[in-house]
Amino acid sequence: MSKIRLHISLFGAVLMLCCVSCTKQKQERAAQQHVDYAAELIEQRRYEAALRQIDSVHTLYPKQVAQRREAKVLKDTIVYLQSQQTLAYADSLLQPLLPEADKLLKQFRFEKNDSYEDHGHYVYRNLQTGWNTNRCFLQAYVSDDRKTLVKSYYYGAKQIRQSSIALQAGDQEIELRGQNHAFEVEGWHEILTIDDEQALEVLNFVSSHLADRIRVTAIGESGKSVYYLSDNEKQALDHTYRLGLLMRDIDNLEQQIRLASQRIEHFESKRQ
Repeated sequence: MSKIRLHISLFGAVLMLCCVSCTKQKQERAAQQHVDYAAELIEQRRYEAALRQIDSVHTLYPKQVAQRREAKVLKDTIVYLQSQQTLAYADSLLQPLLPEADKLLKQFRFEKNDSYEDHGHYVYRNLQTGWNTNRCFLQAYVSDDRKTLVKSYYYGAKQIRQSSIALQAGDQEIELRGQNHAFEVEGWHEILTIDDEQALEVLNFVSSHLADRIRVTAIGESGKSVYYLSDNEKQALDHTYRLGLLMRDIDNLEQQIRLASQRIEHFESKRQ
């Protein structure tokens, strides 16, 4: 009986090994099918579908090292091919924007105080700082790091602690908050700064209402000041809006180009 039991045990062990081997082969074939299909999809430039097949290899077959290694190579290939597409597409969009920005910049002057400013800024010629003193007005900049700023300048006999500005044209109105800097020199001067995307929102409002009378209200904790934009001011703010959008788009495209170039260089260095 002991020999019979021994034979049964050996037979069971062999059968188990066969089952394990069969299961392993089935998993290898299944994983390889995903890999092969992903390769076909890449040839068809169906990259998102290929990535789903690659993810399936890693998720469903974590022990299939060889197939997962192939899947990793295919994923790197997709990144490389997509980066080439991004590079070509972004560059095709960028090139016509550069001369357009250069042409628009001719209507601006560059200002910078090296004593306390890290970045200079481009200001439309009839909104230059030296031409606007001791009055309430809106000024807009595009800085040399391609960020757009709007500044609400308040001047009066008393401090209002300006915290926001409201623009109204007809029945439409927007109000945006900013950071206030105040000082007293022959009256109170307060400068409310609104940054980047919110600044573009202010300028978009002006640009959308060039034919309307636009009222500006500098709103403070202890008072407010109301005035209307002149046609020259609306024109200057509209041009600054156009420059701000251009610089934002140029910056975004250059970042895409830089990132795509880095990925291409990384892939090619690994391949070598």
